[in-house]
Amino acid sequence: MVVEGHPLAYLMCTPGHERELALGYLLTEAWVARAEDVGLLHFCPRASDEQTGQVHVRLVTGASLRRQPGVARHVYSSCSLCGAEAIAAVADDLQPLARPQVDAAALVRLGRELSAQQRLFRLTGGTHAAALLHRPADGETCVFVREDIGRHNALDKAVGAAACRGVALSQPLLLLSGRLSFEMVAKAARAGIAAVAGVSAPTALSVALARRLGMFLAGFLRGETFTVYAGQLAC
Repeated sequence: MVVEGHPLAYLMCTPGHERELALGYLLTEAWVARAEDVGLLHFCPRASDEQTGQVHVRLVTGASLRRQPGVARHVYSSCSLCGAEAIAAVADDLQPLARPQVDAAALVRLGRELSAQQRLFRLTGGTHAAALLHRPADGETCVFVREDIGRHNALDKAVGAAACRGVALSQPLLLLSGRLSFEMVAKAARAGIAAVAGVSAPTALSVALARRLGMFLAGFLRGETFTVYAGQLAC
């Protein structure tokens, strides 16, 4: 990923939806404050040897990255947090979110949508997925599902897909196919997503973070049942 001509990150990912991945990464890692700060996303699938596989990002006039990039970071599909210092660094920049209103029926529906659209998982049994459900008060419900070998990438692609279409990320419900780890909940929070659920278990750190930020967090979504660990369902 190259932002304003400078390498920002190297991502190992499943091919496809590269521009959405780049936009989602910029939002969930708090490089930009909002999707509207990004003016151009250009992917080079086949160019010169130096540019093949690059996503070039240009910001709109007057916008800038929220912090100075250092050496471009290599992010692998299994990348996670290690050590108390890394965890503390991630948590320091997170602020409480507006408490979301989560409907149980919507959560169950999103679980069905995620399962139905996991084409790569049905073929391989080795991919992660993320789904975003957006239910505007005066419009049609939208569901964005993305798969990737990396769980972080699947999340970023789903966030980028919604952001590319102008969805306000403070409203959607996010569902993840795997464990609700601390860094996945933190990435959602940085993008402004306050409602997160998963088909597997949350970690103790992710539950503590969700409660501190006023988020909704549910795990073990199986069919019509799930367990709420933070926040509460709408009446």
